[in-house]
Amino acid sequence: MELHEEMGALRRETILDAPRDAVWQLVAEPGGLAEWLADDVDLPAVEPGAEGTVLEDGELRRVTIEEVEDGRRVALSWCAPGGEPSLVELTLDDAEDGRTRMVVVEVPIVALRAVAERTVHASAAAGRTRGPQMAVAA
Repeated sequence: MELHEEMGALRRETILDAPRDAVWQLVAEPGGLAEWLADDVDLPAVEPGAEGTVLEDGELRRVTIEEVEDGRRVALSWCAPGGEPSLVELTLDDAEDGRTRMVVVEVPIVALRAVAERTVHASAAAGRTRGPQMAVAA
């Protein structure tokens, strides 16, 4: 079992028949995100701190853009009313023959907190006070 499965994450990977810069132009714009992420996207911009809503499978979710790595990655958090928040990461990589690999991973934030807590406790038990840490959104 892979870590993303253990954490209750959803992972989708697809190869797109377009170069990464062309795909990025769609991912980096709210209207383009609607083609990849949800049925409808209402965001002022795809930039860190931008807030809005997305409509996915008839469910309206609050969304915040957390990080953007120009040309490669968008990370956002979203939450349905009364639901548990998740982090969603869209990553683009070059694939063979000028195509693009798009990987979308959604991880419940509660699972990230549990893994981070285990990591911190394991490090402390081993006497390590420094080392790799996982960033966890509040």
